[in-house]
Amino acid sequence: MGKLMLFEINFEPKQGVFTAGAVVRGTVKLELRDTMKMRAVRMTCLGKACVHWSEVENVGHRGGRQRVETVEYTADEEYFQFRFQLWPKENSPEESNSLGPGQHTFPFQLMLPSDLPPSFEGAYGFVRYWAKATIDKPWKFDHHTKRAFTVIPTLDLNTEPGVSEPVQYRGELRTGCCCLPSGRFSGSITTNRKGYVPGSEIFLQSQIDNHSSSTCWAEVNLKMHITYVVGRKYKQEKKVVGTVYKEMIPRGKTFVWKEKMRIPPLPPSHLRGCKLMKSQYILQFRVGSDAKCSWDEIEFEDEIIIGTLPLTSKGSSNAVNRLSSGNAALPVMSAQEREQESTSKPSYEECMLFGRVSIKDKDDTEHTLGELIFTPLYAFYSPRAALRRGSTFVE
Repeated sequence: MGKLMLFEINFEPKQGVFTAGAVVRGTVKLELRDTMKMRAVRMTCLGKACVHWSEVENVGHRGGRQRVETVEYTADEEYFQFRFQLWPKENSPEESNSLGPGQHTFPFQLMLPSDLPPSFEGAYGFVRYWAKATIDKPWKFDHHTKRAFTVIPTLDLNTEPGVSEPVQYRGELRTGCCCLPSGRFSGSITTNRKGYVPGSEIFLQSQIDNHSSSTCWAEVNLKMHITYVVGRKYKQEKKVVGTVYKEMIPRGKTFVWKEKMRIPPLPPSHLRGCKLMKSQYILQFRVGSDAKCSWDEIEFEDEIIIGTLPLTSKGSSNAVNRLSSGNAALPVMSAQEREQESTSKPSYEECMLFGRVSIKDKDDTEHTLGELIFTPLYAFYSPRAALRRGSTFVE
């Protein structure tokens, strides 16, 4: 590396997680083995969204044959771009165009806009924020260092309508062929509420009545639906966030199923502030038969809301108690537990849904240093106790 021994960006706090509208503070640190000539040390901070995918499309006929070609769909959206000089300071007295050996630290700060969408990394697009520092050298290649940071807007569940109410559904289906009916089965599901923060649990209660001649199965999925938009064209992506599954529900039996599903670190619902991407979290309930001649199944979907600030109202407990009675009642948070969750400080955890991504782009060269592999971090309200197994019984 020659004279340059260290060139890095550090954030305060060091995890680099900031709420929309907050002040981003940090330092650029460089260490030189010997004196280095340079014009300036500059900083660029950028927030943008990018969507891109390709499709093979029919574009007409030629010589009696259909013509197909690959069509690219791309769109960008910029939220901010800040550029400033770290050294030498403006209006400073005349300095030599060089820095001496040793460590040099340059602080910086900037205020983020308040309406930013959350950091997001998907299969066909991203919302990404990063800082890039540059050593501007005369007559030689410049040195760069780059690091991404996470932005999380506030989504307060207490301001979202209907999130304290439970999800509730019941469906029934007859099985078999038209000439060989094999009975019927039904399924119901109830949750404790519709709004959650990462780290909290969805309490699930389901009852399956299998009055068919075959075994049945039941499944509950939490899915993330993402829609990418370029003009009037759109592309959809679906990711399974969590799932619970029960197979082999015997014929002629009633199966009562109680389960919990922990919400992992996730971005808040909707990607508000981004015009190129939209997201929803969907709770899906499915019940099907193992009969060979039956392909139909009970299927139900409803949206749940993932926020960043927990629900503090008592509506969720009252709503579930109205729907449940006796021993089948869903467990709900007590007032003390609700207060503990709402006043606890979250940790920030990597979202395993996305995995690690490279933040190098066309402007970066082999001389770009820094943390070029990135995973967004999201608020996670750590559980107070180990997750208990769900309870089931067959009558």
